[in-house]
Amino acid sequence: MNNQFSGRIENPQVIEELMADKKSNKLFVFGANWCPDAMNLLKKLDDNSVKEILNNQFVTYFIDVEKYSINMEIYKSFGVEIIEGIPRVFLVNKSGKVLNLKSNDQWRDSRNIPDTEFVKYLQSFSSEL
Repeated sequence: MNNQFSGRIENPQVIEELMADKKSNKLFVFGANWCPDAMNLLKKLDDNSVKEILNNQFVTYFIDVEKYSINMEIYKSFGVEIIEGIPRVFLVNKSGKVLNLKSNDQWRDSRNIPDTEFVKYLQSFSSEL
């Protein structure tokens, strides 16, 4: 899963269309390749127990913010204004509702959080999917 954050500039309208797509739940991960916590979160996402949940319940999208110089306006699509702090994770259900607005920044300290906690985090939203 190396280099998931590709430097690609995303179109906010396309992101909003993805969010509105009622076919699947979505997981949006904002990060950058220079960030140790974003890289650690990628490792967590590559864990078999996490991959099983993700593959069964979510379509995952990675959004690169580089050094907070690209794709920052996309945060507005999720209803938040953010200047810095990655990685950030947004869970969006099939109805287009962002489920974790209050905890999207929880993974900014990913390297100090046990890998098993991400599975628990995803499962904590299962009733809203």
